[in-house]
Amino acid sequence: MGFPEPPRPEVGNGVPRPRQRGHYAAKPGPSGGSNDPLHLNPPAPRAAPGPVDLADLLGRTVLAARTQQMCRDSGLAPSTGSGLSRSYVARERGVELAADPQGTIVAVFLHFDGGDGFTPYHGEIPGGAGSIPRRAGLWASLGRPHESGGPFHVPHLGDYGPWDKWLLPRYVFNAQYAVDGENLHRVTLSLPDRPRAA
Repeated sequence: MGFPEPPRPEVGNGVPRPRQRGHYAAKPGPSGGSNDPLHLNPPAPRAAPGPVDLADLLGRTVLAARTQQMCRDSGLAPSTGSGLSRSYVARERGVELAADPQGTIVAVFLHFDGGDGFTPYHGEIPGGAGSIPRRAGLWASLGRPHESGGPFHVPHLGDYGPWDKWLLPRYVFNAQYAVDGENLHRVTLSLPDRPRAA
């Protein structure tokens, strides 16, 4: 018992006739091959996440999936190994978050001087403050601050330059300057104070 031979093309007037379209015939498609994918239009690749507005993290809980995704997109990782962390850092970007005991993000810190193991923050400063990390640049972008203070000394920590505070619609923007009074040392974005219930 052998295998049947495939049908031979019929010859008429010395010219072979084309084979009938059978089980092993070429399939339609761009290349005509039988191994072509069924889907000619593959799905579009997912777009890379855009930059996260760090101020949008304020008031969010670190346990929410969207917040976790925003932290990953910003390179922020919990400072503790497991469990609920009260601090998230991206030292190579100069960014740090602080959360309250319930996990709500209450402050965002942007480090500009490269201290404490942080690379100086580069990029847009939130709140429409521009990208120039100098006091004159902040005043030009944000206007006159709501409050300001002079240089001060903290025992065991050293000297600090002046500071400015702006009350923006969604958060408080606090700028701490270096001792020279012009270069940014740190920007702190925090939730506005809420009145206590009586």
